[in-house]
Amino acid sequence: MLRTMREGSEKHPWILWAILISIGITFVIVGAWDFQGSTPNTVAEVGPYKVTLEEYRQAKRRYSKFYRDQLQQEDVKDETIQQLAIDSLVTNKSWQILADEFGLAVSPQELHDDIVNQKDFQKDGAFDPTFYQRLLAANRMKPHDYEQRRRNELLIEKARLIASDATALTPGELQEVKDLNARQTLEGTEPDMKMFEQIKMQFLLQKKQRAMQAFQAALRARGDVTIHQELL
Repeated sequence: MLRTMREGSEKHPWILWAILISIGITFVIVGAWDFQGSTPNTVAEVGPYKVTLEEYRQAKRRYSKFYRDQLQQEDVKDETIQQLAIDSLVTNKSWQILADEFGLAVSPQELHDDIVNQKDFQKDGAFDPTFYQRLLAANRMKPHDYEQRRRNELLIEKARLIASDATALTPGELQEVKDLNARQTLEGTEPDMKMFEQIKMQFLLQKKQRAMQAFQAALRARGDVTIHQELL
């Protein structure tokens, strides 16, 4: 199914954008009620999907760890971590909505293969179930919760792949890529095709990001995104 949809999106990229437009027009608002009518365990709703308090706390811990361990920054404001966490979760739920519209799914076998092939869960080159459970427990996670999260991540990856395949540069944008590559080429030498491909990929990535930002803006404008700031 995924291959068929990808081939269809390449031949008819307008189909993807028609789906995006139809979401904004026909999407049923199910999560936009006030705080009094919602559960205290829900910090945000994106269409039919809820961001739980535990998801939010885990995202905050990941960002705090990233800044502390990778960027060596200890003085990052809590407000910055909060915004990064909730924005990333809203983005992921938005991708899940697109995955639903594309009819994507992750089979039990796909999920199993993904987990057992992760090096973090292996010992001596093989998956270790006991080590897997112990490592999750050390990170305050249960296997069921992790597997559900990983299933959602794989769905998002599939949706991103289709969106990437359907997002093509216009003739004008390709000309911009060629012009930029030419400006970076030394006089009297042939254009660097490797550099050309790198610039092209940057343009494509930026275009895909703008498309997702526009999609999220449409969801917010129609009330399909509700964030309970008082719980952050």
